[in-house]
Parts: sequence; C-alpha cells; structure tokens
Amino acid sequence: MTKPPTVRDVARLSGVSTATVSRYFGGKADAVAPHTIESVKKAAEILGYTPSEIGRSLRLARSSVVVMLVPDASNHFTADVAASLENSLKSSGLSMVLANAAENAEQQDRLLADAQGLRAQAIVLQGAIDTPRLRELCSRQKNIIFVNRRPAEGIVAPYVGVDNFAAGMAVGQYFAERGYVNCVAIHGPKNYSGSSERLDGFIAGLGDRGPVKRVEAAYTMEAGYEQGRKLLSKSKRRLSIFCGNDMIAYGVHRAALELGLAVPDDVILMGFDDNRLNDWLAPWLSTVTVPAFDYGPAIARLIEAPQGQPEEAAKIILPFQIKIRQSA
Repeated sequence: MTKPPTVRDVARLSGVSTATVSRYFGGKADAVAPHTIESVKKAAEILGYTPSEIGRSLRLARSSVVVMLVPDASNHFTADVAASLENSLKSSGLSMVLANAAENAEQQDRLLADAQGLRAQAIVLQGAIDTPRLRELCSRQKNIIFVNRRPAEGIVAPYVGVDNFAAGMAVGQYFAERGYVNCVAIHGPKNYSGSSERLDGFIAGLGDRGPVKRVEAAYTMEAGYEQGRKLLSKSKRRLSIFCGNDMIAYGVHRAALELGLAVPDDVILMGFDDNRLNDWLAPWLSTVTVPAFDYGPAIARLIEAPQGQPEEAAKIILPFQIKIRQSA
C-alpha cells in the first residue's frame, strides 16, 4: 500500500524547508513569500497532499469541526435540524460530525470525550441528558450549545429552541375553545425540560377543562402505539389526545385504526413538531409546527459569535404555530 505524502515530500518537491511548508499549512501564510506559496501549493496538488486536521487542531487549540450529538438519529425532525446546521456551517469553512447519543447517558459522556479529543470548535447537544461529566465540561468550556432541551439548573450555556410551555398552552387553549373533553397527554420523559414544559403548558391552557390523564412515553412510534393500544382499548369515550411529538401520534393513529376507531370521529389527535413526513404520509395530522430548518442558522450564529457574550443574548427562541388539519 502506498504511503500518503508527507510534509517532507512537499518540501522536497517544492525546494523549500519543511518548516516553511508547515508554516503555510499551519495558517501562517503571511510569513511565507508569495512565490514560495505558489511552489508549495503546486507541489501539494501534484502529490495529493492534505494536511492533518488533528495536527492543525493541536497547534491552534481547536479544529474546524463542530460535533452535534442527537438523541435519536432515526427521528426525522432531529435529522432535519442536523442537516440545517451542516448547511449553515459551510460558509464558515466548518465541518460537522453527527453522533447518536441514543438517549443514553453513558453513551453521551463517551461522545463528549470524543468531541474533546477532536478539539471541536463547538459541541451541539440536541436533547442533552444531565450528567456530572456534562456539568464539569460546561464549567470549563464555553463552546457547548443546548438545543431543544434547556440546560439543567446550574448550567449556564447557550440555548436554541421553542417556548415549549407556550406551545403546550396554545394546544390546551385550542382544545378548550373546541370543547374537547376526556383529555390525555402522552408526553415524553418528564425529566426532560421540553417534555415537562409542554405538559405543564397544556394543562394550564386547558384551565378548568381538566382533569388530564398523563401518560409518559418515549418519543417513538412504537411507544405511541403501545400506549395508544392501552388507552383506546379500555376507553368507551371519545378521547382528546395531545402527543409529545409526531412520532408518538403516528403510533396512536395506528393503534386506533387497528381497533376500528376513526380519527377524529372517535379520537382527537394532536402532534408536535410537524416533521416533513407529514406532507407525504400524514397530511391529516394536526400538530404544532416547529421550524426545523431555522435551527441551523440560529446555532451557527452562536458558534460564530464572540466569546463572553451576555447570557441573555445566548438564548434564541424560535417561533411556532398550530397547524390544524383533519385530526383535531
């Protein structure tokens, strides 16, 4: 197997010292004569030489890589947020590495260690889990950005997301205005800020239309299906269900169909996030629209902002709206 070209090979072909080649590729081109730069560039092109990003990051104490950790790589909304950020970073010359934490605290911590090893320009956490390692990292580094789930109490870090309480309240108010009764909230894990805020907002928006049956579930179709089967097979009344995300709503809808129930005649159904699959596979689903493709530019602004900005300026709250279709 042919060995990849090295700095020495480039120096030999261009007729300059290895120190000169290193200065050029190390970001110190100002210290190299223009004609020498051309010789080095031509030699590198002929040899197919690419400088080591790891070596460069060691010299600069940072790399041109942004690491994004996601809670579920199969979730389409999560994937769209990641794609939005990757596209937004191109103009800054930054690259993105995507890693799946899979809602697992130990895996998240391992990936955080890997991101440190890469000397990442920024670490973006979609759906962070509060761990001692994350807290320790946030206390030492200012390049960690939280997305969708707010930083846990005691952690000061930038955040990008929607106002989950307000969004949940808007759904509750809509249910109350429509006179919906027998309300159920199939919410995500309550130890996640987004889940608890949506639930609290929903209950507040309903006002005296309660009580609300609360069911905790993972943000997956399988969890929605399982909980939907349990709820709908036992109930003799029309239920009004607010789901923590669209994936849960898909599962509930499948359960309803299998039980011979129609949406919205027998079951009122409201989702959350309005991922892009709805236009093709679930055009019937009423949901809360969250602008997935607005996340990338917002996160990129935080990455490119000067360090030491006021905490208030590091919170970017994106808009939401209720999209009413056939299911509610």
